[in-house]
Amino acid sequence: MEGQQVKARARQPRLDGLGGIPHADQGVERKFQHVLGIDLGGGKGKKTALATLRVDGPAATVVDIAPRTGAVPFYDPTLLDTIRAYGDETLLCIDAPLTLPPCLRCTVPVCPGQELCVDPSVVEMRALVSEPRDDFFPPRGNRDTRRGKPSITPYTQRTTEVHLASNVGIAAREGLGQGTGPLAARAAHLVRALADRFTLNSNLIEVYPKATLAALGLGTQFKKHMRERETRARILESLSDELRFGPGVWRELCIQSDHLFEAVICAFTGFLWARDGWVLPARAGGRDAAERLRDGWIWTPPVAAVAASTLKKSAAEG
Repeated sequence: MEGQQVKARARQPRLDGLGGIPHADQGVERKFQHVLGIDLGGGKGKKTALATLRVDGPAATVVDIAPRTGAVPFYDPTLLDTIRAYGDETLLCIDAPLTLPPCLRCTVPVCPGQELCVDPSVVEMRALVSEPRDDFFPPRGNRDTRRGKPSITPYTQRTTEVHLASNVGIAAREGLGQGTGPLAARAAHLVRALADRFTLNSNLIEVYPKATLAALGLGTQFKKHMRERETRARILESLSDELRFGPGVWRELCIQSDHLFEAVICAFTGFLWARDGWVLPARAGGRDAAERLRDGWIWTPPVAAVAASTLKKSAAEG
């Protein structure tokens, strides 16, 4: 029966008649027809937004943004049903922690303290904050560290957040930082509920719109700011060569709503991840990449993209 179902799916026409894009990393074999970006809100709130991108070769087209005015909010049943309505060739990108910090996964009965911890994740985090920095980033030493403030907290942080702060210069929200706990709990539920269809770092990735825009040189404040709408409009215009809006999907809606805007950037991040074949940055310790991915990773454009996108940044800032 299972074999017959697989053959039946193979006979079905591709969505929109498109060929999709294979991930440039040959270890990821899927081709993606659609990319879903989710700006996740609390399970009992109304702030969750979803954007759908259709892959059009080297560019992507926004074909849906939701919820529209008057539509049912994305509580768990509605959100799960919406995601499942898409075909197998779908990439899902969520703006929320999809894995737990190392301390919460630890099974050691008595903690030896983070300085003596041998967990590979914690070892890598310590190495990241102790590496010498070049002139591009500000020095680590400050008044807080001199007074004993810890440089890492492995019960709220993961390696990926420390990497973003130390090597990329992006202050990421912590995996279980202040205000993140409810989102992390809901994200963990969604990951389990969709485990039959979506696999982490294969067709499900964790993203962070603020980090994506910063890495692309578009890191101006796009919400909770007096000119936030103008900023969002300039950012979308600067991405217009690669990110388009289809018929019936008004760019102005994303300009008006920071949640819809972030959902679109989530999806665009996934599109770039697949198209350009992003891979993990190398580590001197030679730690296995698969193990690092299991710890959790926030995917952003490679660090090299920061220098390459200086012109885009000036365009977004006006």
